[in-house]
Amino acid sequence: MGGDAVFLPEPTGCGQHPSFGQFALGVYPFLELQPFHRAYYRVLEAFAAGRVRRLIVTMPPQHGKSVGATTLLPAYVLGLDPDLRLAIASYSGALASKFNRRVQRIIESREYARFFPATNIKCGAKPPGYIRTADEVEIVGRRGGLLSVGREGSLTGNRVDCFILDDLYKDALEANSPLVRANCWEWYTSVVRTRMHNASRELIVFTRWHEEDLIGTLAAREPVVEFTEWAQLDGLPADRWLYLNFEALKCSPPTEIDPRAPGEALWEAQQGRALLEAKRRLDPLQFESMYQGHPSSREGLLYGLNFAEYDDLPHEIVRRANYTD
Repeated sequence: MGGDAVFLPEPTGCGQHPSFGQFALGVYPFLELQPFHRAYYRVLEAFAAGRVRRLIVTMPPQHGKSVGATTLLPAYVLGLDPDLRLAIASYSGALASKFNRRVQRIIESREYARFFPATNIKCGAKPPGYIRTADEVEIVGRRGGLLSVGREGSLTGNRVDCFILDDLYKDALEANSPLVRANCWEWYTSVVRTRMHNASRELIVFTRWHEEDLIGTLAAREPVVEFTEWAQLDGLPADRWLYLNFEALKCSPPTEIDPRAPGEALWEAQQGRALLEAKRRLDPLQFESMYQGHPSSREGLLYGLNFAEYDDLPHEIVRRANYTD
């Protein structure tokens, strides 16, 4: 990391339970956790413990957001409390089912049993009477389980204690469609919110595509607090959303959560600054949305999509122009 910035040490868990970071490395020993992953996992641990009830996390593509929030986290939450009813939602039922199957594989592993021996799922035909499909699994001997559903899918009759919404838009084409955005919002208000109760928790983890996506619409209607200090994990009012955005290239002021120096890449070894700058030059507006978490409308722009920025002017200037408002 750049400068003198230091991430706070990872918590060690509560009582006999492991921290989320310890759990993640225990069941997925191949993980290569960067400093931002450890910060991300610390926030997810606070959500798992119920200290944060409403959480939004945005980060660039291919930086491990779904591994943390939609694969490892449900298994960890069911280990802490096997009586909870969890639901995973994504833009398609097939993708949501894929996450569900990954969670099930973790729960039936020997590594998981060492952490949470009391959380078990049906294996083969035994024990009879319990559900285990690609879309739903029940915890043996307890009231909890995990459901998965695609956007606009039904959850009729199911109580949900913890909802995880991961990428409700497939791509820019969907997110830029007013009809798809409207349908997504209607599904969220008529399905997700109606399945929840006073103590329910919500986690929304996205790559941003549009300023009026689900996150943007929620931020315009409900109180959202930017997450900049670790102390915010305690005492946040239940009606507040805690919002953590990891920029691919740091441009906002350093914080306790993300203390990178300006211009520093989030994961230099995976997607370094040079690669990210090249992506930015191809489509600055899309880069600001997907990689920086700062979507804006293309409508009403003074300059078109072919507008380019240069740190050093090209040797041959073909045409000069000026516009003054």
